[in-house]
Amino acid sequence: MKPRSPIWIPWRGFQVLDPSAILCLDYETNDFTFYIPSIMKPLQRIAVVGNATKDGAGVIADRLETLAKAEGLEVELTMTFPPPDDLLAEVDACFVVGGDGTLLNMMKQAVRHDVPIAGVRHGQLGFLATFSPEEMEHTMPGIFRGGYEVRRRSMLSYAMAGGEEAFALNDLVVKSGSKGRLARFSVHAESELVADYACDGIVFSTPTGSTAYNLAAGGPIVHPGSEVMMMTPISAHTLTSRSVVFPAGISLSVDSKNNPDEPLVSADGQPAFASSVEFPVQVSVSVHSFPLLEESGHSHFRVLRNKMKWG
Repeated sequence: MKPRSPIWIPWRGFQVLDPSAILCLDYETNDFTFYIPSIMKPLQRIAVVGNATKDGAGVIADRLETLAKAEGLEVELTMTFPPPDDLLAEVDACFVVGGDGTLLNMMKQAVRHDVPIAGVRHGQLGFLATFSPEEMEHTMPGIFRGGYEVRRRSMLSYAMAGGEEAFALNDLVVKSGSKGRLARFSVHAESELVADYACDGIVFSTPTGSTAYNLAAGGPIVHPGSEVMMMTPISAHTLTSRSVVFPAGISLSVDSKNNPDEPLVSADGQPAFASSVEFPVQVSVSVHSFPLLEESGHSHFRVLRNKMKWG
């Protein structure tokens, strides 16, 4: 194969070997940089899911459908939420219009069919829903042609003793069943006691969820590409109780210790179990991962700087 001819930029003295390179101005550093987009397989058939409970979501979903069809894509559009269980069975990707909560509701289907999910932001923060409706006309054609990356996000696997396994993308939270009352929990890593906690609750978080409840409880921000799990006590009675980070492969067991009311357990902000909780609850880094579709060159830290107002 004949090598590509280099592109010379004499006024800066650069030599670039890839003719697809784009000269970009970084508005943060006020300097020029080269960006070479990674090209994935062009999308041919997509699903578009709009959350009808959010004002304006239907308009954005319709615009997205129009843009996709203009690029020759087949589109399955639904404003039914949650969508049909088989919606992702025969598509290359799914675009969800809403906030992070809307995107989280697509997790089970995405994992089951291994279909990447892209979030079009129509909520408040949007750490996962990174595409902006105002920029769709500029960004989506390139995405449809292959200018995207699929990032695998770690998930948590959790279950009651002898119960069915379930998953969380952000966090699993065990809290006191009574407002204003201290709860007591015991946590083991495999067969080893980690600690007995007197606290308002405990957050078990993925790297993706590290900027959510975990951060509010004083836990660390963790790079989303890491395969670890954070355990952060909420308002612990002992000031030295701090977050602990566990690697994949370690299973934690959390037990309720003589609490007068049944503790509450939630996964990604929703009740974790359909029935009353039977302790101990097992939680670990899942062997499954969530496929998140992002624009090529997407910067996690740029999102953090903007959302966290880091300056």
